[in-house]
Amino acid sequence: MTTLTLVKKTSFTIATLATTILLSICAPVQAFMFGTKGIQFDEDTSINFTFDQSHGSYQSSLWVAQAQSGNTGYTNIARLFYEFQPSDKGYADEWKGSFGKTVASDNGSMTQTFKFLQGQIYTLLLWSDTGSGKQFEQYVSSTTLMNSPEWFAANTQFSRDDCVLTGCQQVIFGDFGIDYNSNDSFANMNGGKGPEQYSSLAMPQLARGTKVSFDDAGGANDADFQDFTVSAELAPEPVTVFGTMLGLGALAAARRKKKRQQQPEK
Repeated sequence: MTTLTLVKKTSFTIATLATTILLSICAPVQAFMFGTKGIQFDEDTSINFTFDQSHGSYQSSLWVAQAQSGNTGYTNIARLFYEFQPSDKGYADEWKGSFGKTVASDNGSMTQTFKFLQGQIYTLLLWSDTGSGKQFEQYVSSTTLMNSPEWFAANTQFSRDDCVLTGCQQVIFGDFGIDYNSNDSFANMNGGKGPEQYSSLAMPQLARGTKVSFDDAGGANDADFQDFTVSAELAPEPVTVFGTMLGLGALAAARRKKKRQQQPEK
């Protein structure tokens, strides 16, 4: 499987460097985050990602990427899902893609589990072939700062030229609404709430499961956030499942014993 590293450019202007330092100073240190500032957990945590649907003519793949030392680069380390053709049936239903018809995974399951290691910083990268035949032609990141001209990968491009140093938000997180058959704005579909109000997840949201959806930057400023959608949910740890099974078994045994004791002797 091909891996690819996304790196930060080293040629800064004085103004760019000053802004970068200011952003670093103002950004609070967080033990847990899952959103547009990055993905990080304060203990090893497994997340189940389940594919929902894709839209648009791009042929994309969704990866987990891990930060290198100093956060100056991110390397693809796990492919979650990939499109083996642009859509189920041409341009029907806004180029809709479903699992099995358009989208696949390396193990054939529509739910992929990835373990995020304690203290490590990660991002989700949606790489797209826009029609050139190149798997890694362009990308969007779940980390907004990485969606800027300051980040690049060899032999790729990033088409959102309007994104400045602070980056463009290309992913939304949470309980948002999307109407694939409507041309209405994202804010209007969500009661006036813009994408910036769906920029991160809290642990309770991950515990019950919620959505993560990408805009692949295919249309200039369309920001429809419906090009690749998955759900994210905390995966139960094996020890927890085993403990639950033991508890249920003990409870069933206690009920059987009680029932025997209550039966009259013959």
